[in-house]
Amino acid sequence: MLDNLKRIAIFNKVVECGSFTQAGQMLGMAKSKVSEQISLLESNLNVRLLHRTTRKISLTTEGEVFYRNSQSLIHIAETAVNSVENMVNTVTGMIRIGTTVDVGTYLLAPLIRKFHEEFPNVNFDIQLEDGLQDPVEHNLDLVIRIGELKPCSLVGRILAPFELGMYASQRYLDTHQLIDTLEDLRNHDWVTLTRLHNDTLTLSHKNENIHREIQIDTKHQSNSPLGVISMIQQGLGIGLIANFLIKELDDTTLIHLFPEWSQRNPNINILYPSRKNIPMRTRLFINHLMREINTESIEN
Repeated sequence: MLDNLKRIAIFNKVVECGSFTQAGQMLGMAKSKVSEQISLLESNLNVRLLHRTTRKISLTTEGEVFYRNSQSLIHIAETAVNSVENMVNTVTGMIRIGTTVDVGTYLLAPLIRKFHEEFPNVNFDIQLEDGLQDPVEHNLDLVIRIGELKPCSLVGRILAPFELGMYASQRYLDTHQLIDTLEDLRNHDWVTLTRLHNDTLTLSHKNENIHREIQIDTKHQSNSPLGVISMIQQGLGIGLIANFLIKELDDTTLIHLFPEWSQRNPNINILYPSRKNIPMRTRLFINHLMREINTESIEN
């Protein structure tokens, strides 16, 4: 218990200073020693208290609870330990998730409802942003993203692959030259997603191991998938739309071009700061996503 009291005091100083270096200077300890003591505290509690990067630190949900209850260290240290240990062993608390507007609205929200029915004491804070979110800076437990997993300090898991179909509005097709073959796509206006923008479209055949590359002419673009869809609906060009979004939009004016061909985007991924000391509620929700998304394939 005395060792934990010392570590709790060090933890409070790190939070107050906002860095291991400054806390070490205030306590007369080396930065590495401060980090070691915090890691031992987290290990003893079986919970992660701080998100760490090379530039900054921030409190996890458990870290916020622990800090709030341990500021009057001598008098309420035991209460602080018990409060966090209780969170580890029960399915309760907040899960903060960052994702894009389209994924959050059409894919994630129904899955959250299903999870909440089973675990009503778990609450959600969903941050919708089409740009890349830093989970430490935004204090997020999970980030769900479309695209390739690039090397970073986060742990990444693939939720599912998905496909992008080619769509145009009936308005666009009525006012532009006929599209009979894939080659005709070169002569048409395209609406693209800024972060996936490429003048070469790589298409795969649904039933055969055939691939085609088509040069396209981007006329309009948006940083948001829903922005792309809106411009396609308004007849501004042809564009790629994820098949799971088409199901939800139910827009009969959108025409699926060459449905046997699609662009296969890498994956929908889930990212989180660490494999260690993941709260029970977060671990259960990750497993829930893996199970539900793989059960209801988003490729078809």
